[in-house]
Amino acid sequence: MTRKIPIISLEDFETKAKKPLMMKTLVSNIASGIKEDLESVNIAEIKHTDIILSVPKNEWKGGLEKAIEYYIKTEEYEVCSKIQNLINKL
Repeated sequence: MTRKIPIISLEDFETKAKKPLMMKTLVSNIASGIKEDLESVNIAEIKHTDIILSVPKNEWKGGLEKAIEYYIKTEEYEVCSKIQNLINKL
């Protein structure tokens, strides 16, 4: 089974160095969560710790809205459209 969440260092998380990867994982895993009717999704694991970042279902809309803001800034409008479709399913 392929890993669905990236392993990032605490420094990368704090400096937002992995933001493109985090946004991609957030959107992808929330899409899976919607499809599988999950209550939460994992989006990353912090390297050298037992910490897994998880997003509960009641925060998915806010997370997707932040992802749209990010993808508008990076001018990836096709991704924005896909994210809006996910929001509409919530």
